[in-house]
Amino acid sequence: MKFIIAAILIAAILSVIAYFNRKKIYKDINELEKRKVEIMNRPVTDELTKVKRLNMTGQTEEMFDRWRQTWDEVLGVDLADVEEKLFEAEERADQFRFGKSKEINESIENRLEEAEQKVNGILTELNDLIGSEESNRKESEELKEKRRAARKQLLAHRHTFGKAASLLEIQLDALSSEFDKFEELTNEGNYLAAREIILKLTHDMDTILHKMEVIPVLMAETTNLLPAQLAEIESGYKEMTQNGYLLDHLQLEKEVASLRKQLSLYKDFIVKTETSEVEAGIQEVKDNIEFFYELLEKEVDAKHFIVKNEQATRDQLENIRNANEELQTETEHVRQSYQLAKEEWIVPRKLEEDIFRLIKRYDLLETKITQQNTAYSFLHDELQELKAQLEELQKEQESFGRFLKTLRKDEMAARESLAELRKKINEIFRMVNKSNMPGVPEFYQSLTEETTGRIGDVVQALNEKPLNMKAVQEKLGEAVSSVSNLERKTVEVIEQAELAERIIQYGNRYKRSHPMIGDQLSEAERAFRNYDYRSALEEAATAIDKVDPKGLKQLEDMMNKK
Repeated sequence: MKFIIAAILIAAILSVIAYFNRKKIYKDINELEKRKVEIMNRPVTDELTKVKRLNMTGQTEEMFDRWRQTWDEVLGVDLADVEEKLFEAEERADQFRFGKSKEINESIENRLEEAEQKVNGILTELNDLIGSEESNRKESEELKEKRRAARKQLLAHRHTFGKAASLLEIQLDALSSEFDKFEELTNEGNYLAAREIILKLTHDMDTILHKMEVIPVLMAETTNLLPAQLAEIESGYKEMTQNGYLLDHLQLEKEVASLRKQLSLYKDFIVKTETSEVEAGIQEVKDNIEFFYELLEKEVDAKHFIVKNEQATRDQLENIRNANEELQTETEHVRQSYQLAKEEWIVPRKLEEDIFRLIKRYDLLETKITQQNTAYSFLHDELQELKAQLEELQKEQESFGRFLKTLRKDEMAARESLAELRKKINEIFRMVNKSNMPGVPEFYQSLTEETTGRIGDVVQALNEKPLNMKAVQEKLGEAVSSVSNLERKTVEVIEQAELAERIIQYGNRYKRSHPMIGDQLSEAERAFRNYDYRSALEEAATAIDKVDPKGLKQLEDMMNKK
């Protein structure tokens, strides 16, 4: 019985699996059928009908026959074969031969892919052909209109083209043969080949129109504008030379002659309508002319600069030299009161050497200016550099002068700081006296002596002649640190002494009731009398903590609130 039930279950499971497999395959078959119908419904026939409106000769006739044959092949062979295989796939599914059915479906999909590629190829070529015919017709008329307009422009403005006008007419006439060839190919139905002719005509027409646009401009520039500018430069050059400018280094006459030769060559190119090289060359000529103007203007500006700054620079040199003499005198005076390092007091001497060197350079420059045998631009650069070095020297002078004045200010500031330290020491001593301590610890006494010694070092440093401000600053810094430390320790010792005394007094009430802390309290009293307030505080606090922790805490809180 169990075997029968198991067999029934297995059969049921297999039936379910077979059902779902067959359902999936039917679904795939339906999708392939749908795709086949879509290919059959592609508008190939309609598009082929459009082609019949064209000249059905030559290339068009050949392409039409090929497209129709391919479409017939798709319908009669490819899709017919697909139809048979779809029936076969369905039969294999009904026979539960699912593997074979899937294999057939895959072959159908490949066949449909091939058919679709053929159809796409037909439609693409069809669109190209029809589009070419439409574009060719429109662009042909536009090109003819451009050629007519170009002819009118040549007739109306022939003088602006010079000798190039005849060649431009020849180039326009040469387009006629291309237009004839285009018409011939179109009449023969060779629309794609005619398209190539239209593209060539467009390029040639654009080239001619560009030439007609730039030739009048290039003619004017090479014939009038640029030669006039070269003549102006040459005239200015000669006038400046007569007025004393030295311009041999520019070799301007040689360069102008070379540019004139270039312009002459460009005229020949324009006559031949070879404008591309001329456009680049004309720009180069313009750049050179602009450069010549700048060079001549630079010489004029350089002369004005020299006239304006020659005497002013001489005066500035004299002023700096006089100022340096005063700086040397002041330095020697300061050295009597302050110690200066060698690299400090030697600064005026070094500046004097630099000033002497600049004076010699200026004398040579002045000789060149007087002799008038050097270009102003060279003299300008040299004078400008000399002025820049003078500015740097003047800054050094002013900086060193400020340094000397700062020494006196630093001394006064140090003496004021010393007075403040002495005042602070007196305040510390009054604080100790008011504390009613029986005495001060030994370490505190040493700290006090050290601090007063530091202050004495500052006094001694300030009394030295000449004064070493660097040493004064170092000693002053040590004294400030020492006084700050003494003040901090003073507050600490006074607080320890007062708290130790309070705790010892508080603890005396427990001597009889708690004899065990008596020795500790006695030890605390001995430490207190010996001015060891830290030890006294520690001993007393430890003793009281044993018998009355709360009382000890209350005493500490009372002291902290004071």
